[in-house]
Amino acid sequence: MDTGLSIAASSIAAATTEIDVTSENIANAQNPSYVAEQAQLSALPGGGPNGTGDGVAVTSIGQLNNALLSANNLQAQGALASLSASQQVLTGIQNVFPLGQSSAASASSGTTSSNTSISGQLANFWSSWDGIAQDPSSPAPRTQVIDQAQGLVTSLNEAATQLNQLLGDTSTSLGNQVAQVNSLLGQAASLNTQIVATKGSGGSPNQLVDQLNQVTSKLASFAGVNVQMQQNGSAQISIGGVALVQANEAEQLHSTTGASGQTAIVTANGGVTVPVQSGSIAGLLSGINTQIPGYLGQLNDVANALAGTVNNQLAAGYTASGVSGATLPLFTANGATTTPTSSVTAATITVNPTFTGANGASSIAAASAPPTASTQTFDASNAQAMAELSTSTTGPDVAYQQLVENIGSDTQNVNTQVSAQTSVANQAQQALQSATGVNTNTELTNLMQFQASYQASAKLVSIIATTMQSLLAAV
Repeated sequence: MDTGLSIAASSIAAATTEIDVTSENIANAQNPSYVAEQAQLSALPGGGPNGTGDGVAVTSIGQLNNALLSANNLQAQGALASLSASQQVLTGIQNVFPLGQSSAASASSGTTSSNTSISGQLANFWSSWDGIAQDPSSPAPRTQVIDQAQGLVTSLNEAATQLNQLLGDTSTSLGNQVAQVNSLLGQAASLNTQIVATKGSGGSPNQLVDQLNQVTSKLASFAGVNVQMQQNGSAQISIGGVALVQANEAEQLHSTTGASGQTAIVTANGGVTVPVQSGSIAGLLSGINTQIPGYLGQLNDVANALAGTVNNQLAAGYTASGVSGATLPLFTANGATTTPTSSVTAATITVNPTFTGANGASSIAAASAPPTASTQTFDASNAQAMAELSTSTTGPDVAYQQLVENIGSDTQNVNTQVSAQTSVANQAQQALQSATGVNTNTELTNLMQFQASYQASAKLVSIIATTMQSLLAAV
């Protein structure tokens, strides 16, 4: 009888634990970082000469972990975060260059476009030279040319400033995210320590493991991590093959810019380069090292092509007073009166101050030959040649059109990739949740089963008690 009561009591204790575990699972059904728990039971050996056993015991409260699905999910989330960061950078670049009427469309329309985009301003600039060709003696068309040139310079300067500002903002975001990664690495090392200590004392580290999973998930979204669980329950965390968390020790990271101008993530101890290839930090690094500098370089090509195309054509002409246009370039760098075209960038391009003075309009070399007694004073054939440069295949219009097309293509490409990777990440998350998360229907079914087991065990105790009373009454 005593053995029977002991067996029944162990069954009640096991059922009680299973009910408690199920209740905990149901309570955390909406917690995305929670891993469902399960009571692990084992039979107690013994039971005397008949070998019936001594009942059941709860050996541990395990978690429904799945290392493969967890690794797939971390990889998918990291890839999505990287693409999303690249998408954000490209959107910022695209905002610097509003799409507008192309120079070819404006020129063919025969009207002056009110478009304030660089493409529209280029169209207006070339069109303004037609005004000089049609009325070479009037100062108004010449003034309009200078005004249009100044507008182009302002737009190019502003675009360069905005790209450099975007570069600075992206670098600031990178620094902030690296700081968050350092904090998370420290948290992971601390949780490792607590998990090992809890397991060593015979306690359950499940809540600590849930917290560690949450930390590694955040790390994956920032920098893409690889997590290897150790026998003692701690996690070894690495990025790109560089171990950053081992047991209770965590490495710290910082960003640095090398002699080549490339920004990289390195360890604080030893300066080991950490090849971050996933997570939002990877996307930001791509923006800092490739995307923004690349488009700034293309913008510089536009400014350089504008200065070279216009100044070279002016060099073939003369002013009304016979001064060669070779000494009067319209576009220079940093406010100089003469500079090599090669030194002109989007940030440094300016209108030659000679043209912005009181008699600046007369300095335009609109004639194709110096005036003589036998030629007309107001020849404007060079101005007409300048207007026809709007169709040049090597001029600033083509360079700017290529820049805008590249931005559009890259943005469309990353948008497509983000959409596809979002689907992949959602599927990976759902697969992980199906394996390790809480299924409420399953838990409710288990709850009824465990309650029935509890009731059956309690009934057994009642039967044994009644039997013992009957035997005692019969003595």
